[in-house]
Formats: sequence, C-alpha cells, structure tokens
Amino acid sequence: EYKYPAGSRRPEYETLASFGAMCLNNNTESIAMVNYICNCYGIDTISAGSTIAFAIECYENGLITRKDTDGIELTWGNHQAIVAMTEKLARREGFGGILADGVKLAADRIGRGAKKYAVHIGGQEPGMHDPKLMPPTVGTVESAAARYQMDATPGRHTQGFGPASFLQHALNAAGLCYFGRVGRYFISFLNAVTGWDYSLDELSKAGERIATLRHVFNLREGINPLKWPVHPRIIGKTPFESGPLAGVTADIEAQVYWNLGAMDWDRLTTKPSQKKLSYLGLDDVVKDL
Repeated sequence: EYKYPAGSRRPEYETLASFGAMCLNNNTESIAMVNYICNCYGIDTISAGSTIAFAIECYENGLITRKDTDGIELTWGNHQAIVAMTEKLARREGFGGILADGVKLAADRIGRGAKKYAVHIGGQEPGMHDPKLMPPTVGTVESAAARYQMDATPGRHTQGFGPASFLQHALNAAGLCYFGRVGRYFISFLNAVTGWDYSLDELSKAGERIATLRHVFNLREGINPLKWPVHPRIIGKTPFESGPLAGVTADIEAQVYWNLGAMDWDRLTTKPSQKKLSYLGLDDVVKDL
C-alpha cells in the first residue's frame, strides 16, 4: 500500500512509539512510510509523531475539523490520515504549515484550548521514555523526569541532569553511541584514540564541565530551566486510575532539588557556585553570571 524505496531505513523505537502507540496506529507499513518521509526532509520523528498525535487529539475533541485539516479525517489509528498529514507537515502545505514548528507553536496558532494537549517542555516534545517508569535510585537520583526539564536542551532522552549524567555528557561529546556507554571500555577506547591517559574520575569531571558550560550559556541568555513549565502528563499529574502506571507520579521536584544541591548549583537561580566553577577550571565564565 505504501511506496517507499527498497533499502529504506526501517523505523526504530522512538519512531514506532511516536507514530505508532502515540497515535494508536498499529499499521507498521505506514510508520515505515512516515519514517521515510521524515528522513527525506530531515525531520525529527519524535517531534513529528508527537505533533501528529497532538493534532489527532485536537481533532477528536472538536478543536479542529475536516475543514481545518484540508479534508483529512485525523482520527486515532487512521494510518492513511497520519501519512497524509505528515506529508503536509514536511512540505508546510495547508494545515501542515500550522503543525510544522511543533506542538507549542501549533497550539498557539490553533487556540481554543489546544495548549491542554500540547505536551512539551520549553517548546521541545519529549522523547519516548516515560519518567514515571524510571524511578530514581536513592543516593544517585538518575533524574529521569528532571532531565527533561533541567538539561540545557530540554526534552531529550539522550541527555541528563545531575552527577549521574556526567559520563553521559562526555560520551555525547565524544560522538559515541549511547548504548556503548560502559565506563571502563569507553575510557579505554577514548585513551587509545587520543593517546590520553584519562581516569574515570577525570572523564566524569570533563562531563561535568560540559554540562555546566551548556547550562551557563543558557543562564547568560536569561534562561532559568526552573521557569519552564512541565506538562502534567509527563510526570503523571493527575495519575492514571488503572493500568501499570496507576497512581504513579514522578517526583520531579525532589529530583531537581536533590541534584541542584549535589552539583552545588543554587536551588532558585540554578547558578553554579563560584567554588564549583573554579573546581572545573571555569573561572572565566563567572563574569557571564
């Protein structure tokens, strides 16, 4: 039914989740098709799938009609409509132009209470990793929920926040796959390629320096991540009444509070202390704060 070239890349987890489960779409060939469309146009499949799901919910709740959607019946599980609207989104044609910049701006353009269905943090649709399924470990606080809000680039499932994320920042900066993040092997590979002799602690400190620099850049531009509202669905407010997540709410406030203290960042302004900046060799950025 769907014509995409032989040898086209098959969709991976994020794409299957955003264009599949999020849209109540079980037609895998349609997901392969939208994956091909997004790859051709250089469009992120997480954001695109989330935006299509947002549009479907707006349609199902009467905020938009077939007149708005150029005659496309944008209902849950309608894989033909999902593919058609994704093509319009990619080309900024008709209603696709309303959706093309993501759910935040789409909700602003639609109005009529559409913000209720626009799931994002800082304008970024979050990854397909539900923080309600990833409770932090006491003493390390992985901050699965807080990373979506507090990382310098919000909403990313491949970024992190807090001491447990420092090696992850170093791994990202090295351009290596996140799935190959086993510490001692990563260091061995890095030292072999560069001729360095980094220890695990030194590499973690480098990651902390990266995380801090990214954050300080935002602070200089007037961005305090605590000011970014978190859509209640992301953390389970109000929690589901049934299913595997019944009664579960991610305690994002506790995660943010613990990690800010652990990193020696102010819990209101989120500014790193001067002592912390000096420890990281970043005395030159103090003036920017």
